[in-house]
Amino acid sequence: MISLDEKTEKALRSSQKIAVDQLHDLFLEAAETERKLPGVFRKQKMVHWPDYVREWAAYGYSSFQPQRLKATPEQITRLDYAVTMGLSMSEADRRLIWAVAHSAAFRDRGPKWTQIAKILGLNDPRIVKRRYQDSLVRLYYKL
Repeated sequence: MISLDEKTEKALRSSQKIAVDQLHDLFLEAAETERKLPGVFRKQKMVHWPDYVREWAAYGYSSFQPQRLKATPEQITRLDYAVTMGLSMSEADRRLIWAVAHSAAFRDRGPKWTQIAKILGLNDPRIVKRRYQDSLVRLYYKL
């Protein structure tokens, strides 16, 4: 999980500029926070299956407690700030930044550049990475 450093926190609270790598971290944390939020629709009482252990040899021999991650108020505030910044970008840049952020959420290896390239209809994942960096730089100068 990504946590922003004190310098980024102070820049978010004040009107100081944020560096490009801090913008990247902010959008990644915003995507993780968005996944931690509860769903829009509440599940009905008898519609879903209970969670169970998915190992072959674990039939009935252990208790399974699913962990539900919850977003903190500070993370929700930073998510709101990231969404507000995203509204000032063009639609293509906004889609690309959120696609990269969501593909990298809760992953140690980073975004899935090849998968995003296939979705965008491009042949080379390096083009997607370069466009992503360019859109972050454009956002940096716009701020």
